[in-house]
Amino acid sequence: MTEWAHWRQQLRHNGERRLLVLSGSEAWCMSQAGRLVNDADGNGLWLGQAPAGQAFCATGKFQSALGREYHHLVFNAYSGLHPDAFGATLGTVMAGGLVLLLCPPLNEWPAYADPDLVRYVAQPEQAHGLHSRFLHRFASLLQQDPSVLLWQQGGVFPALPALSSVPWQRQRDRRGCLNPQQRRALTMMLHAARRRQPLVLTADRGRGKSSLLGLAADRLLGAGYRVLLTAPHPGAAAQALAHCDRPLNFIAPDALLAQQPDADILLIDEAAAIPVPMLLTLARRYCCIFASTEHGYEGTGLGFQLKFQPALTALAPNWQKVHLDMPARWSSQDPLEPLIFRLLALDADPLTPPREGELQIAWVSRRQLLDDDRLLQQLFGLLTLAHYQTRPSDLRHLLDAPGLSLAVAFRATIPVAAALLIREGSLPAELEQAIWRGRRRPRGHLLPQSLAFHGGIKEACRFSYQRVMRIVVHPHCQQQGIGSRLLHWLQRAPQPDSRQQEYDFLGASFGASTELLDFWQNNGFDAVRIGLGTDGVSGLHAAMMLWPRSAKAQQLLPLWRGQFSADLMFYRRGLLQDLPDDWWQRLKQLPPVLSAGRDRDIAHDFAFHHRDLLCDQAALARFIQANTPLVALSRRQQQLLHSLLAPGATPAAVARQQGLAGQKAATQQGRLLLRHFFMVPSET
Repeated sequence: MTEWAHWRQQLRHNGERRLLVLSGSEAWCMSQAGRLVNDADGNGLWLGQAPAGQAFCATGKFQSALGREYHHLVFNAYSGLHPDAFGATLGTVMAGGLVLLLCPPLNEWPAYADPDLVRYVAQPEQAHGLHSRFLHRFASLLQQDPSVLLWQQGGVFPALPALSSVPWQRQRDRRGCLNPQQRRALTMMLHAARRRQPLVLTADRGRGKSSLLGLAADRLLGAGYRVLLTAPHPGAAAQALAHCDRPLNFIAPDALLAQQPDADILLIDEAAAIPVPMLLTLARRYCCIFASTEHGYEGTGLGFQLKFQPALTALAPNWQKVHLDMPARWSSQDPLEPLIFRLLALDADPLTPPREGELQIAWVSRRQLLDDDRLLQQLFGLLTLAHYQTRPSDLRHLLDAPGLSLAVAFRATIPVAAALLIREGSLPAELEQAIWRGRRRPRGHLLPQSLAFHGGIKEACRFSYQRVMRIVVHPHCQQQGIGSRLLHWLQRAPQPDSRQQEYDFLGASFGASTELLDFWQNNGFDAVRIGLGTDGVSGLHAAMMLWPRSAKAQQLLPLWRGQFSADLMFYRRGLLQDLPDDWWQRLKQLPPVLSAGRDRDIAHDFAFHHRDLLCDQAALARFIQANTPLVALSRRQQQLLHSLLAPGATPAAVARQQGLAGQKAATQQGRLLLRHFFMVPSET
């Protein structure tokens, strides 16, 4: 242990961090970890199950451990290898720190019943017996990396590698900067703010971009500028706030758009995790400094780079860009960060395909991805372009989630476009009813669950769906109709697995914009649901659209569309009155289909079970208008019921008006009043 202590001291001297893998039984791994690190080593974090008496943080609550720095981290993968937790918490390990990864024997790890697998299946029992392709790849990369120390139970302790004797120092200058790159970046940020020029600051994790935002804010506030800070969530703004000594106001992106407060400068941290349309709206209203990681667990910067920056050029051709690549929190020779990038594919970038050439579309299996890591990196990088928030867990989902399929369009062997689909629906009758009544909300099965519970389509869960989770065309090849060609191929293609039965609907759920509504409608998809609220980050309503594949689906879809049309007429007078006028033409459906039986089912199960008031409001309003209560309502009860079911009414607002305890109390009153339509006097 003397050699170990000396080596740890050298590590702290040169500012590198290292990973030691303890592979064996959980008891053995925890015992050895306890011997190798202790309180004398400084502040540490134990993530996952720990020995008795050892303080620890549950893996699923890893975010509570962020915002601090640790001398060492023990990550117990027996509690589940949560990719986001692994990527995020390893970034909290300070220069000279050590990471201990506790895991089963490496050759047995992919077959281990990893608790994290339950996040990728609809019901926990589906995780039993799954062989994890993600863990197979993870373990292989660990064994290939020369910087990783591997100690396997029954084997000898690994030889400790020689370390550089060059000392690593971190000392802030009078402006708070740690290196020449930061000083140059701060100067450019202040100059851009004074000249009202947009500026984009990019960096990978650990380069100090968030702290620079705080330093810039402090200088600008001191000079009398009105400065605001925004980010996808408050946690992402913590470092910027910590490095500003003056009061700096944080405001969420959706609140910023809604309230439009006055400001001279708007600082935007983790901009890549905010949708491009929202960023452009902010850029039109404010002088913005955008800061973002290009890769990392917070989200990919590829879409930010390939979609937002060209759009910003059209809006403000004089915008400036500055990039940080010099680490500020650990040595530039640190091997841990590059290792994390390889393990979690954080730097997966798609190749630029040729603009011309024949397209070849085919299913790509997960086995192919596991056998060809270059193809995996290209496709995962391409898929990240389709969504503004991509995390390491998405890589595990791609490799491990059951029911997933991947269709890829190639040009000269280079991926040009891809569609990621997941199979949903065909749920057991008992579960179908529980979902409809609001008693169960199993993970997954987004389309059938939402159409049944929120859309009032009682039979939705018994049908099968292929939901397009993501569809993307490389920006270099867009506006060529490739996305539509890929969708048409999916509409005709046989199942990727011959053992699978045919499905009823091809569908999608997405944040609705005019362009996306046009794209899906032009490809034969029909809207069957629009979310009543908006996403807190994107500010968009969710839309669900379907294309019927089976004969039964072709028969049913007009009825579902008709019900959607009837509900839409009601919500247009209230909760959806903010939708643009041109949307109503895009959402125009078949004539409304009014089903007294369907409305009655909704009213009954709202009254006696747990259906949602706002989603059922249209059907409930039609029901009480067409029916007489079996038990008479008093005048006050009638007023309360009509207030709850008026277009645009919310239970919270009605509760305030009627002097009720809150929205739950108002909803419960609504349930009790609806029961008067189903119970004879002797039952009340």
